[in-house]
Amino acid sequence: MKSFPSLTTADVEHLDGLLKDLVTRSHALSALLVERAGYLIHSAGSEGPSDAAEFSSLSANAFSAAQEMSKRLKEPFFTTLRVSGTRFHTSIRHVDESALLVVVFTTTSPPEQVEAEAVATVIGIYERLEIARHRKPEQMVDFADQNVDSATRFFRRQAAQPPTDPPAEPPAPPA
Repeated sequence: MKSFPSLTTADVEHLDGLLKDLVTRSHALSALLVERAGYLIHSAGSEGPSDAAEFSSLSANAFSAAQEMSKRLKEPFFTTLRVSGTRFHTSIRHVDESALLVVVFTTTSPPEQVEAEAVATVIGIYERLEIARHRKPEQMVDFADQNVDSATRFFRRQAAQPPTDPPAEPPAPPA
């Protein structure tokens, strides 16, 4: 399984734009970027689950269970899980080995439209995570090891801290 990359402020802003655009285009209630272990990375939308962190954890577990079921059926690549209710639907899409996209929408929104709109968002998220991975491949994040209660706050806190690189040597005084 791929580790989750360390995100910069620019990465978070880019991901925020992708999620907000998906919510607007698909008329979804909310879109959540979830780390595969269930940590909420980022969310957009105003009418999503009351506890997005808990919902993220449940979504990751449901996806993992369905993925294991598909392996038992010899399905080589499981990409999407849709949970359909009488008032709400949830689509959980595989982004890569480190992330999922969770979209919550009402039954008045056609699931096919939401799924189609989510594809471009999945591609955009995947590309941004790959950029972050290549920027600093040695700096991956394991939220469990970090004892993180909120991945969203973790990245905001990391961005606010000064860089860990040593300061540049001061210029030599004029002779």
